[in-house]
Amino acid sequence: MRESVELVIRGVHLLAAIVWFGGVIFFTFVAMPILQRNLPPQNLLAIHNRFRILIRLMIHVLLTTGAMVFFIVAWNNGFFTGNANNDFRSYMLVFVAKLAVFGVMTLFWGLYSSIYRRHLEITPSDGDGQSNQNLYINVWKNLMLIAGLIVFALAMLLKN
Repeated sequence: MRESVELVIRGVHLLAAIVWFGGVIFFTFVAMPILQRNLPPQNLLAIHNRFRILIRLMIHVLLTTGAMVFFIVAWNNGFFTGNANNDFRSYMLVFVAKLAVFGVMTLFWGLYSSIYRRHLEITPSDGDGQSNQNLYINVWKNLMLIAGLIVFALAMLLKN
């Protein structure tokens, strides 16, 4: 029973990570470039706001299930009884690094999302939706994606 609960929690965590990071990549590289050519800024803003709600939910799910996974791994490795080995200590270091990079990624996403939302709010409604994005919007987007790849690499380290 304990193993099945652990698998369900890890599965929900993985699904939330796929929805968040995969959704951000799809939204950034596929959906928004296509929509920017065909929709006015007000419609882009409405779509962006709906996407932000989903992403906020996924961030909360990731943090909750990530804490649960950490607790399960700590429990299984005797952390609470004082019998933790060196492998678990190295796991903890990678886990803390992953959590820190995840926080940085979330910060970059928040900055990108807020600045892009503000950009859409001030774009004139009679425009054709192809206004040039400012450089700093793309900088936050690229930093967010790089941090996401680092989180993915750290997650692969934790898997081994």
